[in-house]
Amino acid sequence: MFVTGYMTPNPLTITPDTLVPEARNILREKDFRHLPVTDPQGRLLGMVTDRDIRSVYPSSILRGEERRKILKKVEGSTVDGIMSTRLSSLNLNSTIDDALILLERQNVGALPVLDDDGKVVGIFSIRDLMKAYGELFGLYEKGSALISVRDSGETDISRLVNILEKRNIPFTRVIRSRDLSSGSGRKSAIHIRVQTMQLTAIKKALREEGFQVI
Repeated sequence: MFVTGYMTPNPLTITPDTLVPEARNILREKDFRHLPVTDPQGRLLGMVTDRDIRSVYPSSILRGEERRKILKKVEGSTVDGIMSTRLSSLNLNSTIDDALILLERQNVGALPVLDDDGKVVGIFSIRDLMKAYGELFGLYEKGSALISVRDSGETDISRLVNILEKRNIPFTRVIRSRDLSSGSGRKSAIHIRVQTMQLTAIKKALREEGFQVI
């Protein structure tokens, strides 16, 4: 799955000479947290976040002349002085796995998506990532539920699938993974995404067939 299917395309951008108060107003009015900064050709130069904006405004503790001086200075400042320029980005061939790794590694809330010329064509956020994985793992499908069984390492997934099919139990995904929920250590598990409200019957059927339902 590619980020292009979930990103915000053609995002609003600003230029380096945009005044800080103007950038602040855009973030507030649009309910954004990130603004790409580009050159006249649309190539990425930096990124301004709501955190960057907050960092240059005076603390609410300050009063009087000192506060007025700082506000006056901020009002005449441009974003090129506060934008981040050491950036990670995605491209048109980036997958949602690529995005997950970068978002976690860089500890950021969004990443710009660039074309082959370095122009900003989209922005991909943590919210987009959650939606993408939600769809990938069937979270939004009607009657969706997750059932997990212990995996000895020799568990026959094809037999598990046959049991579901014979009993006309609709399912969309079967995933073999590491179960990290146990405090006693890592245990393998097989997760089945089913589409039914009859969870008790499914668990009973799997137990009858010798599977250990988690």
